[in-house]
Amino acid sequence: MTRVGLVQINWDLNWGHAESISDSNDEVEYSLLPYSVGMLQAHAQRYATQADQLRWRTPIFSRGPTTTAADKLGDVDIVAFSAYVWNIEASLDLARELKRRNPLCVVVFGGPQVPDNAEVFLRENPCVDLATRGEGEITFTEILDRIDSKTWLDVSGVSWLSTNGDFQSTPPRERTKDFAELPSPYLTGVFDQLMNEHPTRRWVATWETNRGCPFACTFCDWGSATATRVYSFEMERLDAEIEWFSTHRIGSVLCCDANFGMLPRDLDIAQKIVDAKQRTGFPFSFMIQNAKNATERSYQIQKLINDSMQTIGVTLSIQSADQETLKNIRRANIRSESFQELQHRFTRDGINTYTDIIIGLPGETYDAFVDSVSTTVGFGQHNQIQFHNCSVLPNAEMGSRDYIERFGIETVPQPLRSLYSQRFDVPAIEEFLDTVVATTAMPRADWIRAKTFAWLAELLYFDRIAQIPMLLLQKRHGMSFRQVMEAVATTAAANDAPTITSLVNWLQDHGTAVSGGALEYASRSNSSDLLWPPDQQALITLVEENRLDAFMAELGVRLQTLLHNHLTDGADLDATGFDPDEERTILDEALTLNQALICLPNQPDDKRLLLSHDIYTYWIRAMSGDEAPLEPCFKKYVIKRSDRCWATLESWVESLTWNQGPNRSKYLYQVEE
Repeated sequence: MTRVGLVQINWDLNWGHAESISDSNDEVEYSLLPYSVGMLQAHAQRYATQADQLRWRTPIFSRGPTTTAADKLGDVDIVAFSAYVWNIEASLDLARELKRRNPLCVVVFGGPQVPDNAEVFLRENPCVDLATRGEGEITFTEILDRIDSKTWLDVSGVSWLSTNGDFQSTPPRERTKDFAELPSPYLTGVFDQLMNEHPTRRWVATWETNRGCPFACTFCDWGSATATRVYSFEMERLDAEIEWFSTHRIGSVLCCDANFGMLPRDLDIAQKIVDAKQRTGFPFSFMIQNAKNATERSYQIQKLINDSMQTIGVTLSIQSADQETLKNIRRANIRSESFQELQHRFTRDGINTYTDIIIGLPGETYDAFVDSVSTTVGFGQHNQIQFHNCSVLPNAEMGSRDYIERFGIETVPQPLRSLYSQRFDVPAIEEFLDTVVATTAMPRADWIRAKTFAWLAELLYFDRIAQIPMLLLQKRHGMSFRQVMEAVATTAAANDAPTITSLVNWLQDHGTAVSGGALEYASRSNSSDLLWPPDQQALITLVEENRLDAFMAELGVRLQTLLHNHLTDGADLDATGFDPDEERTILDEALTLNQALICLPNQPDDKRLLLSHDIYTYWIRAMSGDEAPLEPCFKKYVIKRSDRCWATLESWVESLTWNQGPNRSKYLYQVEE
């Protein structure tokens, strides 16, 4: 008899405060089913030579005390860990504890966080007996078949240290092409015991319809790990898994395909998911990684999902709009036209989109980064840009010594913490991400400038705090987003805008701390002990300290100065037909409207405005890609503050935790015309 343990510690899902269990005051917990190790078990149960002699422990799937996890695993003979950036340190700590209790236990590590060249990893972590590379199902089954002899030379894709300390490694395993050889953990009952042991937990299922990625982006190990070729699971299996999700009331399904929508059948798969939801109510959410170049099919799939299911919107992963940077990261073969077309079509249909842009990409300068942001907004992205730090993963090309030296990449280990977690609730075992904070093209000082620009853009534009006047200047006067942002963000005239200068300086100081390895999230509020995105923390601080009015007044002065300079600096006013006095009035009204719309505490009464132009309708249309002109006409608005009133600062702050994704619009009150 062989006792087998499985460990896949997933990232905590902070969704539980959204609902409560009937007849209970307990908070609902959401967790990912441990799919990767479930695949190992499903394969071994079918193909291991002595499968009937294997005794499987319930998988460890969430964070908790190391000793508790070790107690649950008990006296296992072998334990397999699926290692990711968010669990590697916790996994190693558990491995050390298991080895302390039973030195004869065989510890196997696989997953993206295990380097393909594993010698250093094995020497630094003597608690690990075997490191695996590539797909793990067949490899782990073969390891189980040899657990008694502990001879691994005929197992492909494994590395270890011999008894005399020599590094041993076998050739890589050839990728699985016949996916009929990979049983489904859902359909084979692998998770039945786990789900029975946690009857009140809400489960999120990860799901593969295919494996592989045809792209080879240097910051990602997805394509390199799968040798770029895409292989598909059979439709019969996928149909059965969709039925399993419905039967087991799985609310959310996270598709792990690198490019869902790439294959013609993907539209049919999405339709089957939607049909299941309409028939049974489950799953009600289907999250995908959008295909890069299959524009028409991607559009159809995303529209189907957004029209039929709960969704946070569509992510368009452009990463950078700078062509030289895209060449450096091997994304030049992904057409930017695809992103533009999808952006316009989704915006036209009222579907929220999000654009991913990465800070610190190799070869990208500060100017190129800011221009990328400005170009993306110019493409029509007015809902949200998600700014990500560039990070180095063990098996990505960006992690190679030659690549690091070529681009002068400098990294710091940055702690990984959950958004809106307690700032004083430091995990007993912290996880870290190797974050790029400098390159030859973007020295650390410029990286800090880029971070400051990104946070300020989120606050002013994507949090909607000053989006209306800023968009007006872009659409009506042809200014770039960069022009408008830099006019606001300058600290050169601190005496003219002390509140703006103070906020920008705080963001710069926070960026400096992050570049030294501090947390990305911030907290300096008296009203909350949570960790906030810096843009939200900035807004909270302005409100807390009663400085928002001063901030908006200074913002208005700077935008008016920008407009004045634009209208008088060689502009042909006769050609444009603009009256300078009228344009200044329109800008003032746009500022007044935007400020009146910001949701704030202690505002129980509706507010009425009379403006000389229908600025609100102009803004809404511009957000959806409508280039309709701004016509003069007196317009009355009622700002519906009474519909959303917070009696205390604390209750308003709590509401901000929901202003993410499509809920960013909730920073503003509704309007009656």
